[in-house]
Amino acid sequence: MLDLYLTVRSVTPAQKGREALRRGGVRCGLLRAPSALAQRGCGYALALPAREQSRALSLLEEAGVRVESVWRKLPEGGFRRERP
Repeated sequence: MLDLYLTVRSVTPAQKGREALRRGGVRCGLLRAPSALAQRGCGYALALPAREQSRALSLLEEAGVRVESVWRKLPEGGFRRERP
């Protein structure tokens, strides 16, 4: 289940992040950030399993991809911000 969303500012860092995660063995998807998650207008999100959060953030930092925020998809719908 892809229940963690890491938002980035634009498509270029999203693509770079997706490749870094895939190289690191983390399954992920790239999508336009849902409007509830886009803090400053448009944005993109990397969706991945929550259990991969620490590993994913480390891989993205090593790749130089700045994560705007981390969101968890709630079972009842909606999102909860995990960290700024």
